[in-house]
Amino acid sequence: MNEHKLHDGTLYWPKTMSFFPTYPSLRERAMTQVAIIGGGMTGAICAATLAEAGIPAVLVEEKRVASASTAANTGLIQFSSDIMVSELADRIGEMDAVAFYAHCSKAVNDLGLLAAAIPQDGGYRSRSSLYCAASDADASKLRREYQMLRRHGLDADWGFPAGVGPAFKARYPAALVTHGDAEINPVRLANGLIAQAARCGVRVYEHTGVANVRKRGDWFVLACDGGEILARTVVRATGYLPGIEGAAESEPNLRRTFALATPPNSVPDEWNRDLMMWETARPYFYFRTTPDGRIVAGGLDEDMPDPSTGERALRERTDKLLAELGALFPGSRFEAEYAWCGAFGESPDDLPFIGEHPEMPGLFHALGYGGNGTVYGMLAASMLVAHLRGETHPLAGLLRPTQVRRTASGEPAVKKAFGV
Repeated sequence: MNEHKLHDGTLYWPKTMSFFPTYPSLRERAMTQVAIIGGGMTGAICAATLAEAGIPAVLVEEKRVASASTAANTGLIQFSSDIMVSELADRIGEMDAVAFYAHCSKAVNDLGLLAAAIPQDGGYRSRSSLYCAASDADASKLRREYQMLRRHGLDADWGFPAGVGPAFKARYPAALVTHGDAEINPVRLANGLIAQAARCGVRVYEHTGVANVRKRGDWFVLACDGGEILARTVVRATGYLPGIEGAAESEPNLRRTFALATPPNSVPDEWNRDLMMWETARPYFYFRTTPDGRIVAGGLDEDMPDPSTGERALRERTDKLLAELGALFPGSRFEAEYAWCGAFGESPDDLPFIGEHPEMPGLFHALGYGGNGTVYGMLAASMLVAHLRGETHPLAGLLRPTQVRRTASGEPAVKKAFGV
């Protein structure tokens, strides 16, 4: 695979690990039912889910597990997508949009069950999300969103909850609160899930790049550094990285975003730590807290694929994020102990690409583009198990990685290249 940098700056989450499990490189031929390419959060969730289901699997990671996009993840787990369910309904129809949101809500809960089944604390904590309207026009959109969520049984309340300070109400004309969300420590959780999968029989190989994937009869042959893997099914969980060299690509729209973590014990007393916050503005500002009293905040997305940034530019973005926090908590002063820039990808229709390759049966895409990558990773794992059992998942048609995905009216929503 080609070298692609996915983050820059000083990352917080790796500092919360006192010990990193390590895994060997592949130096032999391995045979298995499922080969997972990618050892980030999605690969970790798929590996743990397959292990729980008793399905033999091998996971390969080009570098170290949980060290790429996962390490820069800010760990907000929400069933709401970057596109509102009401806006998604305008594109693909209310039934499909609500089904997608309902399965994302289930995925948040499923992730909690998966996290609870491992010995290591991955930082999974149930939370609610305060969604703030950035303008009067957005307030009307947010009211419509609230009504659709409630109409379809998705847990939400209208208005600012008790305890939210006056600065929020002065800045934002309206808000809703969704329940059933969560926060995680992405590095601890991904490492814990992979370690659990390995204990249950999944073979894990680090520093094992995949040069190419080809079909040989009923088997896929993965040519790897130092060996090869024969598998009946291949899962592409490579996130925003390119696929196999020489093959057609399913390219996300790559952008970069900024984040910071404040020192411990810096959460203002007036903030309810059971809440996470984000806003309707695009790009949006957001924040969450950590168990040791830090604030992890982010935003300022830019249309640049390279997260590499000079110290001065990173400092400027960090100061802007600190100013956003200061405006919401005018009685507090904040500083950043950690600050970083990370790359992320978006699909043109704001939906992930999950499912079997339409022209290569057995090649399964688990590409959770967008701000909800961890939720989509859990959704992909559930859809993968259903696929392996010969079942049709309710979202299989909606999320399939075809070249053209259509709206409810039958018009093309997006054209998309696909590949391994």
